[in-house]
Amino acid sequence: MTPPQHDLEDVRGELRRLGYLDHGFERFLLQDALRPRQPLRSLILLTAKVALLIAPVLALVLAFALALANGNLALSPLDLPVLFLHLFPPVFLAAALAFLLLGGSVVGVLHLVPVRRIEALSLGVAVGVGALVLALALPVVREMRGEGRAWGIALLGVATPIGVYLIVKLIDQGLLSLAIRFADAQPVSRLFSRRWVGALILIAAAGAALPAFVLIRREPSAQPVGLPTAPAGRVALLGIDGVLPEEVDYLLRRGELPQLGALAREGRLLAYRRRPDEPPASFWTSVATGIPGPDHGVTALDSFRPLGVRTALARNGPLRRYWEGVEVPLGLAELRPLLANRRRAFTIWELASRGGSNALAIDWWSTFPAEPIPGLVVAHGAYQLLRAGAEGTVEPRAERAAIERLARQEEPAPDPLLAAALGPRKAAALRSQALLPDALYRRIFEQRMAARPVFGALYLPGLDIAAAGWTGSQLALADLVRRELSEADRLASSSLAELDTVIVVLDPGRRRSGGEGRIVVWRRQGCPGTGPPADAGDLAERVASTLLRVLGLPQSRELPPPLGVCAWPEPPAIVATYGEPHGPAPSRAEGGEYLESLRSLGYL
Repeated sequence: MTPPQHDLEDVRGELRRLGYLDHGFERFLLQDALRPRQPLRSLILLTAKVALLIAPVLALVLAFALALANGNLALSPLDLPVLFLHLFPPVFLAAALAFLLLGGSVVGVLHLVPVRRIEALSLGVAVGVGALVLALALPVVREMRGEGRAWGIALLGVATPIGVYLIVKLIDQGLLSLAIRFADAQPVSRLFSRRWVGALILIAAAGAALPAFVLIRREPSAQPVGLPTAPAGRVALLGIDGVLPEEVDYLLRRGELPQLGALAREGRLLAYRRRPDEPPASFWTSVATGIPGPDHGVTALDSFRPLGVRTALARNGPLRRYWEGVEVPLGLAELRPLLANRRRAFTIWELASRGGSNALAIDWWSTFPAEPIPGLVVAHGAYQLLRAGAEGTVEPRAERAAIERLARQEEPAPDPLLAAALGPRKAAALRSQALLPDALYRRIFEQRMAARPVFGALYLPGLDIAAAGWTGSQLALADLVRRELSEADRLASSSLAELDTVIVVLDPGRRRSGGEGRIVVWRRQGCPGTGPPADAGDLAERVASTLLRVLGLPQSRELPPPLGVCAWPEPPAIVATYGEPHGPAPSRAEGGEYLESLRSLGYL
């Protein structure tokens, strides 16, 4: 039923008297409450108007934040309008749905509870929505912090409170129109139109946003011309993924890992906590750099390139679900791997080899495409990448032929127990995905450690990959864990002789998200330290500081102090930063083979 014409004239006259219809913006929304239309049509038109006004504001701010965080403004400025077009449809639909739910709730309250001043109710609800939008936006902005310059962050900091102000005003006028149309109520006075109310809302939004934008500013680190060094020792870092702490403790107690057991007895066995839901690429990059995620730049396994956008988006915040669940299936966005040129921190092997020393890194995360160093880098997923003939798998390139010969050597015989537990087909797939790659990485590491590099790093993901798709009995999985850890123990026995410091990180991986892990720390001079620090949450990040201290490098203020379980050498100096790598532009390498490698390993 539509209200009689004389009732609408009364409402129109009252709104005109209060000054609501003197401004085009308010008149644009309130006129739907003053026409004798069917209620459903009035509701649809009002919702469309509010969403059409809110969507450009939110879509523009989101597009600018994405472009700022991912460096698109510097690399490809024309990505900004394209991102706006990608974001406008979902933001419009979300704004329309949110306004319908909010408006229905307000009208329901007005029907149940007599409210004399509907303008106060609409303004209070609108301010609450604006505060909620700001509270949700600031963590997203912090999460998407990245490569923006000062002017971009300043512009985003100004645009955010203005956007919140506009959203509050739109929702206030929209709810007021709904209240007039569906609750037969009239405003008593004007609130939002008073200048001091709007100014207060804008000042409050700016005051809440300003500290967050000041904190997200990340000045690019200037790389030091030279780093003073002290006499260095030889060190090694082993990362074994997919091992539960109780499995490590059990096998050590039974003496089935004699070399690791000796390292733990002569050194220390520490327990650490991993951040919940942290991707493996981020965690293991933190171990290798000492910089926590997302500060080191490796925040995910992949990135997205929407249609028409030149630079892929690695930092997406909650918009990742939209790219992944909507745009990629519709063919409007392309999935891309996150390559090593996104890493913003030097790894231990890069710092150890700066003076020309021989260093070694095998299969570590965020190493594709491999960067050349004095020594050898075999990129993450090299087993699959070598089979695909991918460039950037081995650096220096002259070493690729030797690595390929090792890959063609006699492989371990198939395990009949594994075939009995999983069936021949699944056992063969698991062997190709997890066991044979780990065997190749162990062979490379064992052979190259004989050349006495100053630093060696090896990452073994086989158990994590095997457990992620395991369909056999838990007893069979326990046997597989025992066999693979025994191989790692044998490798430690043969490859870690004549070293000064050895650290082994055993992480539960995807078997227990955010769970506890183990770190074995051994130093030839012994570990008479007082014990681990009280907070075990940053122990994994202290690994890099510890090894760099033994390598004779300065202590960077960006890194945490070394593990407090041994008496480490004093640093030759304290520096503000080690600087940042200056790799190729993020859009240079396609990495299609690496993306397929991640898929085949079950990470995507």
